[in-house]
Amino acid sequence: MNAHHDNAPLYRRFAELLHRAMGLDAASLGHNAIERAVDQRAAAWYVDGHADATLADYWNAALASPAIVQALIETVVVPETWFYRDADAFKALARLAHERLDERVTALPLRILSLPCSTGEEPYTIAMSLLDAGIDAAQLRIDAMDISERSLAVAQSAHYGRNSFRGNAFPFRDAHFARTEDGWRLAQRIVDTVRFSRANLMQLDAAALGVYDFVFCRNVLIYFDREAQQTALHALNNVLAENGTLFVGPAETGLLMRYGMQSAKIPLAFAFHRAAPGETQLNSWHTAPLATAAALAMTHAPVSTLAPLQVFSAEPFAWPDPVARAPINGAAQIAPLSGMTARSATPLNDATLSASFHAGSPPARQSPITSSPTHNVLPPAVAAPTNAARDSLDAAHALANAGRLAEAATAINVYLEQHAPHADAFYLLGVLADANGETNLARGHYRKALYLDPQHTEALAHLATLLELEGDRNGARLLMQRASRTQGAPRG
Repeated sequence: MNAHHDNAPLYRRFAELLHRAMGLDAASLGHNAIERAVDQRAAAWYVDGHADATLADYWNAALASPAIVQALIETVVVPETWFYRDADAFKALARLAHERLDERVTALPLRILSLPCSTGEEPYTIAMSLLDAGIDAAQLRIDAMDISERSLAVAQSAHYGRNSFRGNAFPFRDAHFARTEDGWRLAQRIVDTVRFSRANLMQLDAAALGVYDFVFCRNVLIYFDREAQQTALHALNNVLAENGTLFVGPAETGLLMRYGMQSAKIPLAFAFHRAAPGETQLNSWHTAPLATAAALAMTHAPVSTLAPLQVFSAEPFAWPDPVARAPINGAAQIAPLSGMTARSATPLNDATLSASFHAGSPPARQSPITSSPTHNVLPPAVAAPTNAARDSLDAAHALANAGRLAEAATAINVYLEQHAPHADAFYLLGVLADANGETNLARGHYRKALYLDPQHTEALAHLATLLELEGDRNGARLLMQRASRTQGAPRG
């Protein structure tokens, strides 16, 4: 009998152990991923003086050793993050920080929390953003926490490689980093503004921490089940100051609404406040209209809803910064589809494509190419936008950011009439439709974006959130797993 089959009950116990320790929903990563992590750590334990041991022996050892559990956690967490990820959040932070300081009648510093802080790119970006905005270091206290000791060690070394810098423009790197033989070292003046410590959101001591003006807890909620999310959000609520701001990941905004949080109405910052007194209470469910992450980010009407969270190291999901997305500045990144793509969790066939364009005529595409028994459907080869076309998309994005949604939609439709179809154009149309509460139309636009670019992570994220809010948790999970794969395999 297969050894993995024989050990299936033990693997389930390890999954339950990780859930208790860090809130991880094994299904969000995939049970095979959990099994591989367990096998990897068990193999290392066998070599370390337990050559004749079994998986059951390793399980018993884990129950008696916090160090063994921590080593397993270190194997599971995925430090996937970079500087200025979702850059609009940091622009919003700088503006809100100035407003907060202006309102203060005391000299108390602003308190900012980054949890999980992963390998440090997020809290250091917070520091750079605020210092560059003219706020003195003495007016700041930035705490960065993570469950992963390995990630914290990287953060404290303040030395980073190419993968921590994404996009095309790095003025912050020129200003705050020194080139080394194998990367870039952050200036000590930035390092000194951040205090790192180990913490587990599921066991957060809010009374000892006090409250924070701003809390960053991004791209983690999606990895936990409802119970764990509720526990984590309760902890976050306890450390969020009155009128404080909570920043989450773009795919998590719908979850926040469910728990009674209210959008800060800052486009593409994914920022939330507590609901006003008399409105939805934290942890209470209500029947707010369905809205995806995009709608929450773009809408100017008060919205509320919130979901739970937990802390495991880094930011397991890697949603790219929509402003710095490469296809706008270059050729669309189109991958061929073979029934099931290498990076796709769900089959994409002619029937799916037909349904994707129910809201309008699909862009012209090439004829299917036959390869063995299956039909490979290739999205149209989209040329890189000209300067004028790119300017049109950028202008539409700026209109959306300014809350001029109707004008933004008009600008994009004009763009599509004059230029080749582009995934980012349909993605932004989906955002705008979401903001207007047009769920079906938004769904169609997101699917068009995915037809043109199956790896369009933002479209995957928003479509997943829409499905989650509609009750299709399994469909949402598949899309989130697919989005995770588009960012590459987890790094150790």
